[in-house]
Amino acid sequence: MAADARHAVAFARMEAAWENSERLRAAPPLLETPPAAASRAPQLSRRRLAFGALAAASAAVVATVGWRLLDNVELFRTKVGERRVVALKDGSKVTLNTASTVEVAFTDTERRVRLVRGEALFEVAHDPAKPFLVDAGSARFRALGTAFNVRLRPDVVELTVTQGVVGVAAREGEVSVPTAARIPAGGGAVVRSGAVAPTALDDQHLRQRTAWQEGVLEFDGESLAQVVGEFNRYRGQPIVIGDARLESLRIGGRFEVDEADKFLAALTSSFPIQAITTTDGGVLLVEKP
Repeated sequence: MAADARHAVAFARMEAAWENSERLRAAPPLLETPPAAASRAPQLSRRRLAFGALAAASAAVVATVGWRLLDNVELFRTKVGERRVVALKDGSKVTLNTASTVEVAFTDTERRVRLVRGEALFEVAHDPAKPFLVDAGSARFRALGTAFNVRLRPDVVELTVTQGVVGVAAREGEVSVPTAARIPAGGGAVVRSGAVAPTALDDQHLRQRTAWQEGVLEFDGESLAQVVGEFNRYRGQPIVIGDARLESLRIGGRFEVDEADKFLAALTSSFPIQAITTTDGGVLLVEKP
């Protein structure tokens, strides 16, 4: 995938096919053929039978994969530490954060984007005739002339709305604006396993969630474990907390995303912590003896 963007598209398609083929196991078994009918039925070779099953499975997969198999799917991605602004053909913009990937597929009736990994800001051009839909993990979002940020976390999908209104629902169901949760500007939501939980955001939290768009990380009482996790998103070699007793330390400050060295210098001067550079370029944090 690193060698050629087309490989990433092929991988995404195969991954989708693999996931959807698993659903065939849940399908009810075929009814058994009555003995009389079976005796009159022509004998099929194992090869022909296997070919027929493969064709049926392939048809089911194609039907469920949907838009990702369209010929006009575009893929955009960023490397670790990179940010990128992508101008879409409808006038919308997607800003990708570090190590992020999106797939874009426009049809005559809708504009659809899939956030495969990472985080992205969507600034959506208004077009009532073609809804703008974003799939991310277990969540599906519908933009209503708006700007919003979506982040794929390990356990939840995080939404932050900066302008307009966003309809949000679990991906298991279609987004229907009258019945889906409506998140206005200045609000947010988290989605996990079919549950949609709107969250209230004050100005400080809203600023923290969107500071990456300026290449900045803001902290106000987050744990050291959370802070290290944020810096590691932008680093090729991680910072590792080697002493669990340090994880709950509370940290505040504002740093550029590539200023991990300044953060470590401030950390070691403010707390009894030692930062040891490892042979692979990473950093190990331990308590000073």
